[in-house]
Amino acid sequence: MIDKVKRLDCTGCSACSCICPVKAIQMTQDEEGFQYPKIQYDICIHCEACERICPALSGQKQYAKRLERPEAKAAWTKNPETRLMSTSGGLFTELATTFLQEGGYVAGAIYSETFQVEHFMTDDPADIARLRQSKYVQSDKKDIFCQVRTRLKEGANVLFVGAPCEVGGLHNFLGKSYETLTTIDYICLGSNSPKIYNRFLDMLRERYQSKIVRVWFKNKEKGWNSFCTRVDFANGTHYLRNRRHDYFMRGYIGPRKYYTRPACTRCRYKGIPRQADITLADFWGIARIDPALDEDLGTSAVLLNSEKGRTLYAAARSKIHSYDMALEDIREGNGALHASVRLADDRDAFFRDLDRMRFDKLIDRYCKKTFRQKLSDLRADIHLYVGKKERL
Repeated sequence: MIDKVKRLDCTGCSACSCICPVKAIQMTQDEEGFQYPKIQYDICIHCEACERICPALSGQKQYAKRLERPEAKAAWTKNPETRLMSTSGGLFTELATTFLQEGGYVAGAIYSETFQVEHFMTDDPADIARLRQSKYVQSDKKDIFCQVRTRLKEGANVLFVGAPCEVGGLHNFLGKSYETLTTIDYICLGSNSPKIYNRFLDMLRERYQSKIVRVWFKNKEKGWNSFCTRVDFANGTHYLRNRRHDYFMRGYIGPRKYYTRPACTRCRYKGIPRQADITLADFWGIARIDPALDEDLGTSAVLLNSEKGRTLYAAARSKIHSYDMALEDIREGNGALHASVRLADDRDAFFRDLDRMRFDKLIDRYCKKTFRQKLSDLRADIHLYVGKKERL
């Protein structure tokens, strides 16, 4: 059964839980906060459907045709407010809005009322604001694959947005190609533990003595390149730190990575061809290629991986600034397109201390910066300042 899957291979895609005809498989959190399937053997009927659709056990099945070489773009929305409120250049918003205008549903990750991250499906354009922005924690997909299948069988158009492994899990779950399904993934560094994310929020609630009213990763108040995390509180205060000083990001994108899912260390979804029809990312390094394409407001890297992807992009083309690029230009600033993450050697000790230390103290202990790292930060700040001055 699905319990054959090794911990290092399971991405937590939830396809097995959704496919089970008697609901004998539940996605439960382990001691690190990641979801893994657990079988209730007293109700299991041993149909082995979970094994047949599991990407780790049966292999990844590709039902949709992909271009031999994707088209690469640098792009951003023409709407300044959308661009400011988005993680990168606002491409998701324009693509999703265009998709809904033509009739259909969009499924992606949102924050719940308690700021947990979960997948959600809608046909209401007003919900796009909830779906945009990176969440940086693994989503609870609940029964979203079942919802997608139901709409597809009804003949509806569906746009599914998720990590490459989530898109891959959906393809395996569906078991065939649907002309009415379009998918978007992103260049993924790795999925982070919801337990870690909640400890981060708990630390901030304690520090600010107030209820959280908004979580905003990659806030642009200090510019897109600063990569700030902002958390707002009911008492009117807020937390705002850039990627080199934010407690959450230091353990994720810093030189020592602690709380990414183990399976992300040997991700089977790297490289080309992609799982999805369109791949989105930050176009890191775009200023080196063409300074005019980096206004420090967010520039998206876009890979059009299929004819479906081309069609949707073309439909939204009037709403965006778009520039043809080389695939190598995107690869240069986004190593995660091809390379898996490497976790810190003392990760086990980090998780043991997680239950004994407040999160900020834990990060300060394990993510100390060497003199060389501090010097690198200083150089990066100078480069950013000089770049802004030149653009002005």
